[in-house]
Amino acid sequence: MPCSRPTTVTAICNRIFEKSPMSVLDIGIGFGKFGFLAREYTDVRLGRYFNWQTKIDGIEIYEKYIKQLQREIYDHIFIGDAVQILPTLDNYDMMICSDMLEHLTESDGIILLDTIKKKSKFAMIATPINVLHQDAIYDNQNERHISSWSRQKLERWGKVSEYDNTYLLEIASVNSVKIGDRVRIHYTGKFNDGSIFESTYNKEPEQITIGNSEILPYLENALIGMVEREIKNIYVNTANAYGPYRNEMTQVIERSQFPKHLTPVSGQMLCDHQEDGSVINVKVSQVTESRITLDANHPLAGKDLIYDIELVEIM
Repeated sequence: MPCSRPTTVTAICNRIFEKSPMSVLDIGIGFGKFGFLAREYTDVRLGRYFNWQTKIDGIEIYEKYIKQLQREIYDHIFIGDAVQILPTLDNYDMMICSDMLEHLTESDGIILLDTIKKKSKFAMIATPINVLHQDAIYDNQNERHISSWSRQKLERWGKVSEYDNTYLLEIASVNSVKIGDRVRIHYTGKFNDGSIFESTYNKEPEQITIGNSEILPYLENALIGMVEREIKNIYVNTANAYGPYRNEMTQVIERSQFPKHLTPVSGQMLCDHQEDGSVINVKVSQVTESRITLDANHPLAGKDLIYDIELVEIM
C-alpha cells in the first residue's frame, strides 16, 4: 500500500525534531507523509516557512503514485528501483524507509540496508514484524510482500525497537552530535556581501554544550547530527539572528550627561547601568558639539547572517 500504519510516526518525528537534518531522503515515497513531516519538523519548525533550506528528496518505484501533492514538498523525486538509484545519489543527513523493505527480496534488502548505512548519517527503517500476504495493489506489482525480517537479522545494522506490529531499525553510521554533547567548533560569520564580521579561526576552537543556548539557536540546531570535521554553510535571516533594528533603542543625550572622565568617540562601546541594577551595552553612534547618540541595538541587529560552521570535536 502507498500508506502504512502510524505506529512509528511519533518515533520518526521525534528523531527528525532531535537531529534537525539539512538533507533527508525518503525511500519509498508512496503518499508522501514522511516528506511532509520532515518538511514540518525541519524548515517550518525552525521559522523557514517561506524560505525552505532542508533538501528533501524521495525515491518511488511506481510513478503513478506521484501527484502534484508530493511535488510541492519534495525537492527531487527519483523514479525507479531504490536498490539501483541509491548508490548514484549524494550522501544524506537522514534517510527514512518505511514499510518498503518487505517488498524486496532478502538479497536486495541486504544491499539496500548496506547502502543506507554507507550513505546516511542516520536512518530509520520500519518493517512489519508479522508480514501478511499481499498481492499487487493499484496495478503495482511492487506492492507484493515477498520477505520478512527478524529482529536478530535487522540488528546487524543497528538498534531495533518494537512498536505494535512494527520493527523500527535505527542506523547511525558514525558518532554525531546530540543534545547534551560538549563540542568544540570553529565558525566564520559573514554578511550577504561576503564581508566577515567574526571568526574563531585565529584562536582556539570555541567550546559549547548543545542545549545550553550558548550560541544562536539556529546554529545550535544546525550542529545536531553533524560529525567531526564536517562543515556546514548556514544562512540565518534577521528574525532568527538578532532581530530587526529598532529606532526606539537609540537615545540622544546632552553632552553634559556623558561621564566626565570619558571622551565620547563614535563607535565606542559602553556599559549603561539601569535603575533596576541591570547593565546593558550601548554604542556611541554619533557625536556632535552638544549631543551624543547612544544605540542599545545589538551590533548585528537588522542583518541577515551567513555562518560557515565546522565541528572540530565531540568531547
